[in-house]
Amino acid sequence: MLVVLEYLALTSREKPVTKYHIMTHISELKQQRQDRISQFVDTLEKNGFITLIDTANAKFYYITENGLMEYDRWVRNFLAFFRDINNLDYYEEDNVKNNIIQKDM
Repeated sequence: MLVVLEYLALTSREKPVTKYHIMTHISELKQQRQDRISQFVDTLEKNGFITLIDTANAKFYYITENGLMEYDRWVRNFLAFFRDINNLDYYEEDNVKNNIIQKDM
């Protein structure tokens, strides 16, 4: 579902997109069944992260301010997690190096 929100955050602010467009332009979704993608889109809409524009010819979706805020929150959390993991790795590497140096002395 995050891949759909990310795609809409990057593309739909300028121009709304159809579900078909979402299905064919997001490589991670190309193997998904259409009903599964519909569930993703419906859930995002119910949560207020995207909005539907229903025309006579097609349904178009674009991201809302709430959707942008949720995407931003997700990216910030992911980056914080990534930084925490890297700090932990550096800390562990420093301890290993210190232990090796102390053993050599």
